[in-house]
Amino acid sequence: MNIVIVGGGLVGSTLAQKLSQDGHDVTLVERDAHLVRDLSETLDAQIVGGNGTTAATLRKAGIEKAALLVATTDSDEANIVVGLVAGSIFEVPRIVVRLREQDHVEGFAEVSKDHAVDYAFVNPIEAAVDRIVELLEVPGALDVASFLDGRLLVAGFRIGEGSDFAGLLVSHVQLLFAGTPTLVAAIHRGSDWIIPSGADEIRAGDLVYFAIAREDLEGVLALVGTLREERRHIMVAGADRIGLALARRLENRDAKVIVIEADFDVARRAADQLEHPVVVHGAVTDGALLEEEEIERVATFVSLTPNHETNLVAGLLAKRLGAGRAFALVDHPALADLIGEVGIDAVISPRLLAIGLILRHIHGGSVHSVAPLLEDRVELLEAEAVEGSRLVAAPLAEVGLPRGVLVVAVRRGAQILVPRGDDRVEVGDRVLLITAVENAAKLTEFIEGSGQT
Repeated sequence: MNIVIVGGGLVGSTLAQKLSQDGHDVTLVERDAHLVRDLSETLDAQIVGGNGTTAATLRKAGIEKAALLVATTDSDEANIVVGLVAGSIFEVPRIVVRLREQDHVEGFAEVSKDHAVDYAFVNPIEAAVDRIVELLEVPGALDVASFLDGRLLVAGFRIGEGSDFAGLLVSHVQLLFAGTPTLVAAIHRGSDWIIPSGADEIRAGDLVYFAIAREDLEGVLALVGTLREERRHIMVAGADRIGLALARRLENRDAKVIVIEADFDVARRAADQLEHPVVVHGAVTDGALLEEEEIERVATFVSLTPNHETNLVAGLLAKRLGAGRAFALVDHPALADLIGEVGIDAVISPRLLAIGLILRHIHGGSVHSVAPLLEDRVELLEAEAVEGSRLVAAPLAEVGLPRGVLVVAVRRGAQILVPRGDDRVEVGDRVLLITAVENAAKLTEFIEGSGQT
């Protein structure tokens, strides 16, 4: 596929690298000359310098041949212009635009609805809030994503020495949960990711991802050794876009929500827009302030300021002062492996969340969701099994899935099943697969039907 990406920041550059590795013909447009030079030296993609909102620059990037355009600049307004120019002038068949303000989402939906072009938008703010809320609902989890209309969770837990899972084979876990759709989907050990077979052992210190039916969550938590938190307070550090959106989402929960913001004007605006949460003006790294706001009563501290180093420091401080868990907004790829190892219980990455949303539109119409796991080394993909798909051609053991690909679960009507090798996927089933990212591109031929592109 010929793909043009406008915007060479973290999202655009990470997406360009991934798509190039998957075999797509990618051109990345960036207006900052210094960034263009850096990207030219590091990315395996064509880099075009210039203003992507102009027809001349898009022509230079080969927009006439593009099957897909993705606008990922830091400006909602610029992304909207890029999308409309690409659709109206060049009739690019599929366009994905990153938008972070709800007013822009509503406006873009209105102006794009009468076009023949397939327009879509992704909102990393909303995705980040969704991920945080999912984490709040699964105690002890370092990472959580939901699939199959929210009925199946894929949650990562660090296995401690005292966990009942330590020393078990993956096949033993399947026996423990024989009557439920629960299995080990992936194991992160040191720098290695393992898509496991039944003979793999779970070891203390592993980060293990379990696929869990939501109604069976308590059984997994008990064996992991995680107890539900009795404290109800939630403290949000930062009242900018994500912090304010999270506080709004938490307003009606059975918990006291405290928001801390260093900028007085931002704090005042947040206080005006929020009904129930308490908004406090002050530095999120001020230990005395955290103690004054009873940090020892806080179940979860969520640091969402624009400064990612500050978020790490604030999270560590909150844990030292008695908070139960600490989540931090950290979108720097080099910091991803800090999760669970330096006192931060979960890292929120809008970059990876946005990329997952964009990949859904790249894979094709049968794909419902894509979720890269930590470090973007493993990918979960939920798709509908369609007529002509190789997934429905034979029992799973015979369809020839690439090594390192696992069918995690199948939803058939109201049932969620963990399939075995002799089971068949049927047309209309929802299928959840997990794979190392280097195999992700190969899944297209298994998922799509013979008439799809």
